[in-house]
Amino acid sequence: MNRITLSVCTLGIFCVLQMSILHAADTQLGDAKVTGDVQGGSVQKATFEYAEKDSRKLFLDRFVDTSANVVGKRPVVIFSVGGGWESASRGDGNVPPLFSYLASLGYTIVSIDYRPGIKMAKASGEMTAANGVQMYLRAIQWGVEDLFDATSYILQRADEWNVDKDQIVIMGGSAGATNSLVAEFNVANDTELARAHLPKGFRYAGVISMAGAFWLKADTPLDFKSRPAPILFFHGAKDQLVTYDEVQGPFSGYGPAYYFRKFPGPDFPKWFVDYPEGDHVVAASPTIDCQYEIAAFLQKLVKERQEISVHTIEEAKIPKTFFNAPRLYGNRSSAGPDAKDKK
Repeated sequence: MNRITLSVCTLGIFCVLQMSILHAADTQLGDAKVTGDVQGGSVQKATFEYAEKDSRKLFLDRFVDTSANVVGKRPVVIFSVGGGWESASRGDGNVPPLFSYLASLGYTIVSIDYRPGIKMAKASGEMTAANGVQMYLRAIQWGVEDLFDATSYILQRADEWNVDKDQIVIMGGSAGATNSLVAEFNVANDTELARAHLPKGFRYAGVISMAGAFWLKADTPLDFKSRPAPILFFHGAKDQLVTYDEVQGPFSGYGPAYYFRKFPGPDFPKWFVDYPEGDHVVAASPTIDCQYEIAAFLQKLVKERQEISVHTIEEAKIPKTFFNAPRLYGNRSSAGPDAKDKK
């Protein structure tokens, strides 16, 4: 089964987990800061406060391309940023290339804040060597709760925003991807957390995970009461931070390799873009060079509800790693899947 059992102490685990993906956060997930027109006037951004928790106001940014030819209601992609549950804000800067591209296809893109549970635990002195894993699991639960509340906020404004309630996809990188997968775990299992924060019967239409995993309480099996939404996984086999296959110890971790092994075939629609030599840079790189794959997933597995299972293995002369990122991407930042390195 290729089961990996952790034999390190809790301190060692949480020291590894607390490494944030600052590089990914810097390159992946900026957004326009001022409400109004961005990127030549076709993408409109508006900011809304969707909740206040622990005296912290939580905002979301909505991006809509007013030039896109949309028939009927717009599908939605909700994006949760990475950052190791320490830098969980929407970010600053220009609208990300992926957001612009998906908005041009008619999607409403929503980028959300969520409570940075690890930052808050450290600031309060609550986090210790003995409770580190528990603090990470709590941070994930908070991130999931906030994602649910942002979803409910969007659903309440579905008519006003002209969005399709049945076509809401959740997406993220690293911590944000893990939040998204654990959110779907809760929805598919009709947990108390999901029931408390989402309308009865609501289901996400899909999940896109860039270097994320199902991180659950110890000894929790990866089982579902109802079939989960289609999932698009991007993950490197040499990821330094997030589970690629399976870990069991102070927590239970399940990555895409395990998911594909346990749920083979098209009964569980999914697509795994697998990088045998890739590392945690895959938390960010798909926003640059896998926009076509993301669009194809949204069209085939989400919109058309094709029941297919795809495992794409990318072997490259230059592996997707943090070390190789400057060589692979340079300062590429233009807004479509045909973007070229501007160096």
